Amino acid sequence: MLEMEPRQENVSEEERQEATPALELIEVTTMEGLERLRPEWAGLWKRSPTATPFQSPEWLIPWWRHIGEGDLWTLALREKGRLVGLLPLYIYTQEWNGSRDVFPLGIATTDYLDALFLPGYEDAGMAAAFAHLDANRDRWDLCDFSDLRESSPLLSAPAPSGWSDEVEHGEPCPVLTLPETEEGLSGCVPGHLLHNLRYYTRRAEREGEVTFEAANADTVEDLFDALLRLHRARWITKGEEGVLSSEAVQRTHREALPGLLALGVLRLYAMRIGGRIVAVFYGFTDTHHPMRRSYYYLSGFEPELSHLSLGTLVIGHAVREAIRDGAAEFDFLRGHESYKYLWGAQDRWNRHRRLWHG
Repeated sequence: MLEMEPRQENVSEEERQEATPALELIEVTTMEGLERLRPEWAGLWKRSPTATPFQSPEWLIPWWRHIGEGDLWTLALREKGRLVGLLPLYIYTQEWNGSRDVFPLGIATTDYLDALFLPGYEDAGMAAAFAHLDANRDRWDLCDFSDLRESSPLLSAPAPSGWSDEVEHGEPCPVLTLPETEEGLSGCVPGHLLHNLRYYTRRAEREGEVTFEAANADTVEDLFDALLRLHRARWITKGEEGVLSSEAVQRTHREALPGLLALGVLRLYAMRIGGRIVAVFYGFTDTHHPMRRSYYYLSGFEPELSHLSLGTLVIGHAVREAIRDGAAEFDFLRGHESYKYLWGAQDRWNRHRRLWHG
């Protein structure tokens, strides 16, 4: 049996076992299995208070279908048939040294990786998952869990006896604390940036009418196409391809977008000048969760109009929309690019945990 609460000295063994529910662990090793799990997974995601859009099946199932390599090894935890925890994992054998590494689904293209649990099941769920990994140690060599938030169960769960455990800083995720109203931005965003934002807006308006639109079911494909075009054009000027150049990555996003839109978490905005799309913002929100956070994932803008500071303008629109959504924070996600700090964002550090056995 697994303890749901720390053992109390005045509780008998019989009473403890009666009060401790048993968790059944089931391996999901096929795409068909993931799809069958999707409805329950979506329900678990909605009830997990610390989940981000990156833990939803709408994000991770397309990732595994188009990007994932190796052997799927997702662990589903049930109590009396009900799904109470999920660790979306897979095993990838490294060509250069033969190491069989366990990774979370979504690695590389996902800024926050994590497990999912109903509140109160984190400790027992991780104990059961690590016990399963320990019992199947002949199948893997290294657990490599990157991009973990401080609150992640994958970070805090004690390692089984005999394992080696290493935790280090990952990448920073600059976060801007938002006011309750747009008028309050002067209290959290540096005044010179707000001044520049007003100036940039007037300058853009001299080029034509400036409008913003949010993607809906009819326009999401077109706005994503515009993002691809603008993102590619911007990075070509730097002699690089950008993170959306891969066909597999593009297919992943195309499949994910309608589901994320239906969930209400997608924030895909197009900025037009004189009717022409000149910038696109791609992000998310989880204001339906206690975290109440909006996220900036990617953007693209017309390189030939870079003198209009389109990146600042489209972020400014997204920040205002985040306030209207009721977000308490605007998360710029991984990376320490200088423009993030111009907004007044402060670093929060991801963690990277590696575990070995034997």
